[in-house]
Amino acid sequence: MSSLKYIFLIIIICTLFSCQSKTDSNAEKKNVEIKSTEFIYDHTELSDIKKIENKNNGIQYAKPYRISLSKNYFPDIEHYDFDQPLIYRKDTGNLNTQTSYFFTKKDSTLRLIEYSWSQNRKQQLFIDNLYSFNKNKISKVLGKGIETFEKKENWWQRTVRWDNDSIHVFSFIFGVDEGQRTRVIIRYKKN
Repeated sequence: MSSLKYIFLIIIICTLFSCQSKTDSNAEKKNVEIKSTEFIYDHTELSDIKKIENKNNGIQYAKPYRISLSKNYFPDIEHYDFDQPLIYRKDTGNLNTQTSYFFTKKDSTLRLIEYSWSQNRKQQLFIDNLYSFNKNKISKVLGKGIETFEKKENWWQRTVRWDNDSIHVFSFIFGVDEGQRTRVIIRYKKN
């Protein structure tokens, strides 16, 4: 290789490292303002979902693959045939909320709603605070829930559950070091 090629190669490498370090040092993580999500505790008709989401500036989108529920979310799943859920995303002051509405094919009955949030590398840590915020908010409506904690070698999970005659609600936070994602699931009991 000629000396001119070496010089050119060194200049390129130095430029790349210089840009990378500037990007890393200037990358300030965005602060996340935790805002209250309106949870739907009362049984709602599928036809009302669009009105609710329009009011909350939700944007509907579809996943290109089949989404199904686990037995953890819906224990008697084998008795139902679920359609593809309606999924909405909304940006509530840089806190991205995804809401999924699960309903049965046969009668279009809304059976379960999942509200979900995940940590983003560009944001300051907020999942732990959001989990506590949601837990306190739900407890004001449904009373104190039953909370459990599970720790494995590489991860941990905290779950809180509430029950009444018409709904079963649970919220969980999953983490490695800090919380990575949190969910609130509202499952409607049989009508």
